[in-house]
Amino acid sequence: MELQQRQESMRDYDTVRRTTCENMCETGCGMKIFVKDGKIVDIFGDDEHSQSKGSLCPKGLASFQHIYNPIRVKYPMIRETLDDKFRRVSWDKALDFVAERMKATAKKYGPEALYIHRTGRSSMGNKWGGARFGKLFGTPNIFGQGPICTESPGIATNYTFGAKDLGRLMNPSQDWVNSKCIMIVGSNMAACEVITFRWVLDAKERGAKVIVIDPRFNATMAKADIAMRLRPGTDAALTMAMANIIIREELYDKKFVNKWVKGFEEWAEECRKWTPEKAENVTWVPKETIIEAARTFAQNTPSQVTGNLGTAQVYNSININRCYVGLLALTGSIGVPGGGWNWLHNCRPPISYGNPLKKGRTYPHPKRPPLSDKLVPWGDNSAGGILNPILTGKPYPIKGIIWNGNLMAQLPNVNKFKKAMKNIDIAVHLSIHPNLTYQHAHAVFPISCWVEREGLVHHGNNRLMQWYNQIIEPLWECRADIDFWAGLADRFGWEEEFPWRKDVTEKDGSKGWRIDKRKMTDWFNSLEPMTAGCMSDVLDPEKNPPGGIMWPCYSRKEAVFDKKHNATVRGKWIMYEDEPYPESDPPQRFPTPSGKIEMASDELKNLGWDSVPIHREPSETPIASPKLYKKYPLVLSTGRLVAHFHEMGHWWPWTSEVEPDRFIQIHPRVAKILGVEDGDIVVAENDRGPIEGPAWVSEMVDPREVWIPEGFDEVQPFHPYESVNVLIDDIIKDPVYNQPQYKCALIRVYKKGNDPDDAAGKVYNFIKKEFPEYDTDVCLGVYAERKLTE
Repeated sequence: MELQQRQESMRDYDTVRRTTCENMCETGCGMKIFVKDGKIVDIFGDDEHSQSKGSLCPKGLASFQHIYNPIRVKYPMIRETLDDKFRRVSWDKALDFVAERMKATAKKYGPEALYIHRTGRSSMGNKWGGARFGKLFGTPNIFGQGPICTESPGIATNYTFGAKDLGRLMNPSQDWVNSKCIMIVGSNMAACEVITFRWVLDAKERGAKVIVIDPRFNATMAKADIAMRLRPGTDAALTMAMANIIIREELYDKKFVNKWVKGFEEWAEECRKWTPEKAENVTWVPKETIIEAARTFAQNTPSQVTGNLGTAQVYNSININRCYVGLLALTGSIGVPGGGWNWLHNCRPPISYGNPLKKGRTYPHPKRPPLSDKLVPWGDNSAGGILNPILTGKPYPIKGIIWNGNLMAQLPNVNKFKKAMKNIDIAVHLSIHPNLTYQHAHAVFPISCWVEREGLVHHGNNRLMQWYNQIIEPLWECRADIDFWAGLADRFGWEEEFPWRKDVTEKDGSKGWRIDKRKMTDWFNSLEPMTAGCMSDVLDPEKNPPGGIMWPCYSRKEAVFDKKHNATVRGKWIMYEDEPYPESDPPQRFPTPSGKIEMASDELKNLGWDSVPIHREPSETPIASPKLYKKYPLVLSTGRLVAHFHEMGHWWPWTSEVEPDRFIQIHPRVAKILGVEDGDIVVAENDRGPIEGPAWVSEMVDPREVWIPEGFDEVQPFHPYESVNVLIDDIIKDPVYNQPQYKCALIRVYKKGNDPDDAAGKVYNFIKKEFPEYDTDVCLGVYAERKLTE
């Protein structure tokens, strides 16, 4: 497809390429890249891309420094022990080293002793290849990032709408201009999803009301008509109080509810327990605001709910997300323009991870299942259960790890993980940066970045499948992560399981091979009917309109624009319209057992969980853990910054300069009690460890709360800090899906050098004096199996 030359670089160039930004975040913005003599000289947003419209965030604009970063991992390296220094070797020798260690580990402990984790910051080749190799090897411990990221909202939709494809986004962001009310939950979209947020602003200019729910006043909340700053993890209480108002005042869509909602009366009975007064006591949101928000949401339809990690990384996550679904069901804002449950991140279609195999092994020890004891109905296992088996060997040991990204800083209870790594016989890191995880590896492999390879962008914010093109040759000795998995498979005699190969000439002139990413992608996409029309050439923005295809797309014939809705992206524009859901059997609008939205789920009840969604307290709160609360009287919440996505951005000078510090944000009243001023070094700690950082004194947080950004680690080059996940519990998680509680923990804060117990006592007494006692009668709805942290 010929590029329209409306955007020009002032630098000298000989080629303009079109591609999609991959791995900087989940948006998938269009890009035009200017190249001179095989080197990138300029990067622009693609003004013809239907979603990003020529815009890029700071990460996209600074991605030149990601590509040509002199700090990147450049060569394969190995070492015998973690105390040894790395030595540079060839790819072949590094793969031989890993294979020998893995064979020895499997012989001694069994193949299930291997733990594979593929993060969201890797290519689809890594996800497919890691799963495929793991199944061949015989380990059930094949993990993905979703269960510690944003996958629990997908579980919630599965048991409410029947979305077994993790389809968390019904209406694309371009359709949001048709909304009359947009509720944004647990997402600082104006900073962290800045390109997607433009569509919220467009809707607001057209008169849409915006409701923002978040524990912290942020850039998104500044644009809200109604701002609701709540205590972390109490969304269910808040939404049930809103539903109570909507039902009591008969503001709900009775026709839609009677026809399409199962369990309305059962859930309504639970909601009636939550008066605005009770909800205010538990959530910190004023009752007047709760009432106003309920009326606004119900009286301005079609309304929609969108959000992100804030409702995922908490205890009771499944119930919380089902409650937000309940608000949509009450208003009938499902399957219509301007409506929908439109959750960001991981809006992915069904994926055949690793299957089918020509040869393979069933897991050899039926009594040794995956180290995840919670509800995982498809795809990835939850990484929540991995840490204690490494430390204790129970129920069986984990002795080998292959992973990418920076999980040593991203998983909960970082200090405990550092101790656990001493028990690992072989740790392999697929590296871009020499981060904290790299520092705990026996073997590292330099992985190419997105302009050095081509592939599928499959889980963006818009239910899109897109393609990114290779722009330059891989630098140094970097290769794609799928080439690692194929090369490792060769050493076990499984070459035929990775057949998509093409011949290449290596930099030293020798003959070699690489995986053909187009053949691999087309093969995997063809395995799932919903993506059978999403072939690489159809997705390629240099051959077809940029912006990709919205799945489901069953054939090339369906890769067209939906004229009924004036769609600006090819494929299925709105999900759950009044027609049979794709592949539902029998054909029905909602592929649930009842064919309706299930606010009362027999499936969940039979599994031992709540049939209707209710509020359950997080494990570390003033209510659930009163003794711990006296010692650690502040509630911690975490989140991202605009210039960074996890570790992305922390390794680049420009973005590090934009947002350099892992600050500790506290309220001015608490700062005064602690004798802290802006910029003072303070300590935030609990029983899992301390971290330090500069104080940011601000009314953005409630006096009872502290907010700390994630994504940092102590070996980053420009502004090293310990990860905030030092403070996060690795034991008690969401009871349904094992989601860690990144957004809710108890801590204390004090000025460095001061007495921590004295500081905690002063803050505790201040809160007891200034704020009302909690109504514990409505809060202690916890599972009997849970152990409170007393």
